[in-house]
Amino acid sequence: MSEAGCKGRMRDPATYLRRSLTLLEWIGSSYPEARVTLGSVELGRWRDLGARWQLDGDKIRLQMRRIERNAMFWVGSVRAAPWGATVRIWDQRQPAEEIRVIWKEPEAASKLGRSRMLMAAREWLRSILPGCRILSACQAPDRAHTISGSYLRIRLRYGDAEYLMLASAEETDEARAQEILGQALLWLSHLSARSLLRTTPTVYLLVPEGRSAVLCHRSKFINPARARIEVREYRESAPQQWEVRQPDPPVTPIEDRDFRWPVLGPFRWSSLLARVMDLAPATIQRYPRFHDYDSLRIWGLEFARVLGPERDRITYGIGSPQVELSEDNFEDLRVLVGEIVYYRRADGPATEHPYYRMQAERWLECLLLNEIAYLFPELAPGLVYPQIPVYLGKIPGRVDILGADREGNLVVMELKVTEDPDMPLQSLDYWGRVIGHNLSGDFERRGYFAGIRLSRTRPKIYLVSPVFSFHDSLERVLRCLDANLEVSKIAINENWRWGAKILHRSDYKCGDLA
Repeated sequence: MSEAGCKGRMRDPATYLRRSLTLLEWIGSSYPEARVTLGSVELGRWRDLGARWQLDGDKIRLQMRRIERNAMFWVGSVRAAPWGATVRIWDQRQPAEEIRVIWKEPEAASKLGRSRMLMAAREWLRSILPGCRILSACQAPDRAHTISGSYLRIRLRYGDAEYLMLASAEETDEARAQEILGQALLWLSHLSARSLLRTTPTVYLLVPEGRSAVLCHRSKFINPARARIEVREYRESAPQQWEVRQPDPPVTPIEDRDFRWPVLGPFRWSSLLARVMDLAPATIQRYPRFHDYDSLRIWGLEFARVLGPERDRITYGIGSPQVELSEDNFEDLRVLVGEIVYYRRADGPATEHPYYRMQAERWLECLLLNEIAYLFPELAPGLVYPQIPVYLGKIPGRVDILGADREGNLVVMELKVTEDPDMPLQSLDYWGRVIGHNLSGDFERRGYFAGIRLSRTRPKIYLVSPVFSFHDSLERVLRCLDANLEVSKIAINENWRWGAKILHRSDYKCGDLA
């Protein structure tokens, strides 16, 4: 076992835990130079990250050393893949994230797969652009320009016209398929900076069948003066041959069939709920979550759910499964609340403790909402909502904070506490969905933004992050978006847990970044 290995074991861990621990040990001993990514973020090499892991109950705690700080993750499972391994990250009830550990030298089978993919892409391009000249084809990462090695990139010329093509492998999941647009824009920016493009290019984005809905939605809002985006789905119909087609348009969502909105109130109360709130009345906050339950949180961390038409049933616990609250275990809940209050505070005694680190963006969200009138005086008071669901067909998403200014213009606020190159496109995605709901009158119909007349003009976007946590690719991506898109880049203090303060704010249209 490597030195940076498993420091603790339970006596008889579950089979999947034993398998995950074995895979982590194998990575450390056999592939220390493996490249590690979290979403589209390059974390570095496995060896350089000083990866350490420890079994803690029924989960594995993984620590990695990043620039000037350590990162801690709760591991749900580790699985082998043809190109390396995937580490599934457990984070409360949010969609699971995935760390990818990619071997420096892919196995022969992976090389063969890349070769077949390149041949299929070339054949397809020559079938639609006969006589085109392929200038370059590559899948190597370029970390200096935030370009991933997950996508095949081909640059070609057809007459005087410029074309770019990016394609993702057939095993690409939905989240990875969405990131191909950001990679295309960063590659486009890099080529433009080197004066390698004579004209505005047409960019083909090829993703596996059934993976294009969000990608098509985001692509509608790219500035056509920067790039003409064409999304296609493909499947391998024969070796080195693709069957390519136009994606189907998303189905218009129908309320109460495809999506549900949180009930705004009035809140229902019960004696049991009052007892729980009294455990920490200064810090416990209650959030409505659809018709089914209310969420109880301490600085953004959910620890209990209030259920039933009369809100007289409560389950508690961090993560899943939760326990039904009764007189027999009420003292356990009291202890849990006490521990969260003790650890989840700005001057917490252990910043590596899960209760301190979990749901950091929800913590920031809570702080911003508490000081919204001071931080964002332009927003209409009392008309700011966290975690509002927005839909693309049946595909769900959640706006971190949705508000409206005093003129009735909607504001989509996206929060990040760590670097994420996908931040601008994720906010653009939700921004576009908000437009659809607004034009359909969904917000007024459900009682949101009462007392103000919502404008049907396009919303504004606020990007909020600690001052040193904006990814350095942010402006490069924004420059490629709709020229009339209004964006505010809002930098807050790094020690925001002590209270969020706006250090710098830049308001502009994306076209102004040209």
